[in-house]
Amino acid sequence: MCVIGGECGAQEFELTQVVPNVMIVLDRSGSMEGDVQDSDKNRWEVAKDAINKLVTSFNEEIRFGLVTYSACVGNGCSAGTIVVPIAEFNGGPIQQFLADKGNGYLCDSGDPETSTGNTLKALVGEPQLQDPTRANAVLLITDGDESGECQDTTNGAAAAAELFAQAISVRTYAVGFADGILGSLAEIATSGGTMTPYNANNPASLELALDAIAGAVVSCTFELDFVPEDPNEIYVFFEDMVPGIANDPQNGWTYDPNTNTISFHGTACESLKSGGVVDVDVVFGCDVPIPG
Repeated sequence: MCVIGGECGAQEFELTQVVPNVMIVLDRSGSMEGDVQDSDKNRWEVAKDAINKLVTSFNEEIRFGLVTYSACVGNGCSAGTIVVPIAEFNGGPIQQFLADKGNGYLCDSGDPETSTGNTLKALVGEPQLQDPTRANAVLLITDGDESGECQDTTNGAAAAAELFAQAISVRTYAVGFADGILGSLAEIATSGGTMTPYNANNPASLELALDAIAGAVVSCTFELDFVPEDPNEIYVFFEDMVPGIANDPQNGWTYDPNTNTISFHGTACESLKSGGVVDVDVVFGCDVPIPG
């Protein structure tokens, strides 16, 4: 019989968080030199500051990469380029790349450069965002609607829909760093599977938006240190409370034998993200938590 403190051959799993991939897609069009409320810095400078804080705060919990757009080549409308590939603990390289990119880095050619759709389209099939072992997402930061001249072959909403429809789905989060562009960004967010765009018009609101998005994408999936002989003998407990958390795809947990991972959902996931739960026991072979 399994009782607390008893010997029933139970084994406790060690958990390793499966960290998601997030590609930051940052607008570098000339309008990013515009003024920002409550700041003596321009939009580009404030955006760089907010990204620096984001990648510092979530450096261990998210694998970041960086795209800037457009590529500022040809007659405008070029897709952006990956300037920092996705990697673990990537806050430093992203900060280093942005450090010396002043106003001279902005595309102020006079050509249409807000190539949002072309840039998102270029990420369809991108290997860095086609990792089957983890969640994959795009975080778009722009200060305006995409240029009409850049929509001959696609647009932001259509490209976001393509990203989301892939076999390995990529969600698109959209942040408008200016007033009056939520309509088009709402279409991108809806098509990209995240539904609601974020509006920011000063440093504080931009930081809050990025923090909220990062909090939403932080993983509630964990890899187990050994493969259970029988998944039906997995039991999960928060704070040693009995009965444990239900095997439930809505507000409990599920096990994926293909990746040997356990994922938490709904209220269970939110409890982990909020810090309301700090002691998680995943036990094989015994329906009570293991003491200690």
